[in-house]
Amino acid sequence: MSAIAPALRARIDAAFNDRDKLAGGWSPSGELWANAPTLNRWRYAAHPVSGTLALSGYLDGESRLTEPVVAMLTGPGGIGWARTLAGWVRLALTDDRDHRTGRMILPPHAREIEIAAREAGYRAPRSSLRPIGDLKDDVRWEEIARHFEATADEPSAAMAVFYARLKRLPLPAAHAKVGGWWLCRLLDFEAA
Repeated sequence: MSAIAPALRARIDAAFNDRDKLAGGWSPSGELWANAPTLNRWRYAAHPVSGTLALSGYLDGESRLTEPVVAMLTGPGGIGWARTLAGWVRLALTDDRDHRTGRMILPPHAREIEIAAREAGYRAPRSSLRPIGDLKDDVRWEEIARHFEATADEPSAAMAVFYARLKRLPLPAAHAKVGGWWLCRLLDFEAA
């Protein structure tokens, strides 16, 4: 795996440090996010590189997409805040009919997955490739593997990241599940 730039690593760590504090019961003061940019008429979206939760909406009248979200809190109408990998964002009125009020915080193992994704050169596959069945049963897993072979610096690591995110598993468990499958698909047994 290739190392990620120190500045990017620092941004990821800062976001997940805030995530850890939020999970422990901390609430950011209004002063912390009051001067943050305001995303208006926002809705849930998928980040095109990571495939994880992002928000789209209008910032200063222009359509924008946020970096991936690690935590957010919203009330009626979608008013609240979000902590993304890039920083704090104030949220004003949602256009999303699926909006759920309350607090959303990524699980603790999401930090390790995000770092591994960056190190592997992960690019999310298109949603139509999303497998439904188990590795051995759904042919779309092979299509996902070919996607990572074509796009990632470390295809098997990218596959483990995808599996961890899809199945909501810690990365070591995903590596254990995907590793054997990946190896078997690469072996070419010739009939003797």
